[in-house]
Amino acid sequence: MTATKSHVLSHWRVLERAAAEGGSRIRISGATGAALPTADMARVALRGMGCNAVRACPNGTSTFVLDELARGAGLESAVREAQRRGIAEADPSADLSGKDSATKVRLIAGLLWDCDVSTIAVETEPIAFSTAATALAAAGSGRRLRAVAAASLERPMVVTVRLEAVPAGDPLFAIAGPEKAMVFSCPDAGDITVQGGRSSPKGAAFAMLKDVLNVGRVASAGFR
Repeated sequence: MTATKSHVLSHWRVLERAAAEGGSRIRISGATGAALPTADMARVALRGMGCNAVRACPNGTSTFVLDELARGAGLESAVREAQRRGIAEADPSADLSGKDSATKVRLIAGLLWDCDVSTIAVETEPIAFSTAATALAAAGSGRRLRAVAAASLERPMVVTVRLEAVPAGDPLFAIAGPEKAMVFSCPDAGDITVQGGRSSPKGAAFAMLKDVLNVGRVASAGFR
């Protein structure tokens, strides 16, 4: 069980093979959305449903900062407030650049479509000082600016993170502050959305505890 992304991202196939050879399991709920059960959805709940695309706001810091900008705050003050509340880390560069969101969706793509996440390309649009004007303009038109990470079978092996002014009917519109959301597109079953899971160290700890309990339950069931 891990909440650290770097080694999973760079050694996806190696760890996968080692787990298979050793009769082990790898669980990464803490690395893909903390308390939000995105990995469980990708690994188990959506099997057989033909999910072909994902849209997500999996980084609570970026959503919180964008909402603060939409209320008229400057970028520096928005980041400081996120740090004061324990939402943002001391170095928020991975959040603001889109790197963290892209990494989480890369891992989800690996679980959904059995691709090697270390070879997935990334295209990102960062949150910058100029983003404040864009966030205000979106709010003025009844929309909310979101850092949307996306992956699709139509463009395999690429994850994008774009700043999108989403309308009120979009599932990514409703999330507030540090909340996260992920929309799984299944052509026949329809869109399936998971939402909530505020960014926090406690959320990551809960995710890892859940993985421990679930793996332990499977292991003990195998001995009966």
